[in-house]
Amino acid sequence: GFCSLPPRHGMAERFRKCGKEKLIVLIVSDFDPEGEQIAQSFGRSMRDDFGISSVWPIKVALTAGQVKQFKLPPGPKANKRSTNYAKFVSEYGKNVFELEAVTPAVLQRLVRDAIDAVIDRDLFNRELDQERQDAAELEAMRRTVVKAIQRKTTPGGTAA
Repeated sequence: GFCSLPPRHGMAERFRKCGKEKLIVLIVSDFDPEGEQIAQSFGRSMRDDFGISSVWPIKVALTAGQVKQFKLPPGPKANKRSTNYAKFVSEYGKNVFELEAVTPAVLQRLVRDAIDAVIDRDLFNRELDQERQDAAELEAMRRTVVKAIQRKTTPGGTAA
């Protein structure tokens, strides 16, 4: 459903409710002045604005290394009005590179590799198994309750 909370606020609330030790956020953005700062600014916001000190923002794509590796075509010039313009241009030049230049298959691989690098796959699979078991038990209880209600209901639809 629709959530009127700002995305970071909603993420902070979901993180607090889940009871995990650390919040790992995988970030995918253009390689431009704003995109290069998003991981740091996101982490800073989660710490300063929401009190989550164990946040690990990781920029999965698009990085300078990926731009070279995939020989991506340059996009437009960096936006001069960006507060990060001077730093970006001094490090990387004026060209920016858009995420859309990466094929969906490559982007999926990058994200999958990033997930595999940060997840405890055995623990994740155990949690999935437990969720499936819990769901099956809840469904069995629901069926039992429905059958009990149906047995106590007369053919006319009123309780006996």
